[in-house]
Amino acid sequence: MSNGIHVNTQICKVDESLGLVFGWAVICKIDGECYFDLQDHHIPEDAMMEAATDFMQNSRMAKDMHTKGEEGVLPGSILFAMPMTTEVAKAFGIETKLTGLMIAMKPDSDEILQKFKSGEYTGFSIGGFHITQEDA
Repeated sequence: MSNGIHVNTQICKVDESLGLVFGWAVICKIDGECYFDLQDHHIPEDAMMEAATDFMQNSRMAKDMHTKGEEGVLPGSILFAMPMTTEVAKAFGIETKLTGLMIAMKPDSDEILQKFKSGEYTGFSIGGFHITQEDA
């Protein structure tokens, strides 16, 4: 079964000098506990890692707050992505309350960058699908 999932998370920093917006594209855990979004979806760390690998290899596009189709694609791309799983954090000696996918997006226009800076855009919108296997 396939369910559409939209993850919308908060922005951490806008760097106008570089034209970058930093934040969490996906949150898997908070304080070691599984995070569930407003639609009661949880993205496990291993599923996030697999999806992030495909996303960075094949897409790197952001969506305009869950808008579907070409009109929903923001002009810009994801320049940096770092999967911060429990194991990755431990390997790097990092203590973190959150695990998931950290990204930096570079909008192609100052207009979009200003929407992040002003707070009009409060998070990234990444669309995807969660595939579940139902018991027979």
